[in-house]
Amino acid sequence: MIRLILGLILSGTISANAQEMKLADCWQKAEQTYPRAKDRQEYEQIANLKMSNLKTAYLPRVDANAQATYQSDVTHMDLSNIPIKGLSIASPDKDQYKLTVDLSQLIWDGGQVTASRKLELAGLTADNMQVAVDLYALKGRVTQLFYGIVLKKQQFKIQEALKADLLQKLSKTSSGVRNGAVLKANELLLKAEIVKLNQEMASTESDRKGLVDALAVLVGSTISYSSNFVWDEAPSAGGLRPELELFKSQKARLDVANELYTAKRMPKVSAFGQVGYGKPALNMFNSSFDSFYYVGVKATWNIFDWNSTKRDRQTLRFQQNMVDTRQAMFEQAQKMELAQESKSLSKYENLLITDEELIIAREEVAKLYSVMYDNGAIDAADYVGRQTELKQAELNREMHKVMLAFSRVNVNIINGK
Repeated sequence: MIRLILGLILSGTISANAQEMKLADCWQKAEQTYPRAKDRQEYEQIANLKMSNLKTAYLPRVDANAQATYQSDVTHMDLSNIPIKGLSIASPDKDQYKLTVDLSQLIWDGGQVTASRKLELAGLTADNMQVAVDLYALKGRVTQLFYGIVLKKQQFKIQEALKADLLQKLSKTSSGVRNGAVLKANELLLKAEIVKLNQEMASTESDRKGLVDALAVLVGSTISYSSNFVWDEAPSAGGLRPELELFKSQKARLDVANELYTAKRMPKVSAFGQVGYGKPALNMFNSSFDSFYYVGVKATWNIFDWNSTKRDRQTLRFQQNMVDTRQAMFEQAQKMELAQESKSLSKYENLLITDEELIIAREEVAKLYSVMYDNGAIDAADYVGRQTELKQAELNREMHKVMLAFSRVNVNIINGK
């Protein structure tokens, strides 16, 4: 009696402290701990670095140059035929030296920097959406593990109930064997069935714990084997499928790339200047070292690019067609999956109706066979067979309940609702 009370107290304590696991929570934890989720931060940092580099295009550019040359000939003028006494012009030295600082400042680039920044932002959006697609795929894996655990748990409960019934019959049978009223073979058969059932229960429990461990890896936290898995609900998958947003962002990036090609064909205006010290300086006839400088403004425009921009735009159109094709393939696959899962959902709804009818019939048969066995009208094999059929019918009902809930969740995942 004391052991029974202690057992009930401990059982109640374990039940009260049992960890409650919900599918939506598992989804959230899996997305937070999945290594791919860290790529969002990496993409953000990469984009920020590239944006910072683009901003430098409007900052002054300063280059330092040093040069020393020796040339085989220099410019010289023959004034011997000019009848002016004392007239002469010295030729520059063949060795020349120059130290300069060149400065340039972009004034207008035709919108190329702006388009490049827009392209980086569009690329960041597309990269993040690809991460979202990969994380969304986790929902399916987590869901399979979650409901696999529930199925094993329900199966174990049915096996426990069958074992309790067999143990009860074994106790009565053993008493009958000792009194000489029941054949020893019946007792041996029941013991064998219990041993077999213990093996099946151990296998079921091992499978369940394996699934729990696998789910714990995905969610990134320890899950108790005694956790209560809340499975009779269909949580929302979170809205529009990320694949559709990915296709949208990929198209947007291609549109911005087209803007960049337009900007590259526009003229560029910049200011420039040079400050230097050398021999000769700007005066080629001065053979001594001297300082110099000059400033100016220039415009450049690539009038003809040999149709390279045209070919780039054709490439963008082909890429656009490829994105459209992938989107059409995804939408087709989505419709197929939804059609199949909808059929599965209807199937389990119908099976549950007939499950109840079958269980009622099996219960009546099992009760009759139980009385017949107690009265010695049948042997243990017949009794065990009927009990097994009843428990199998009950197990099928529980499995169909779980699979119905699983199908409802899958419908939400496929639809992105």
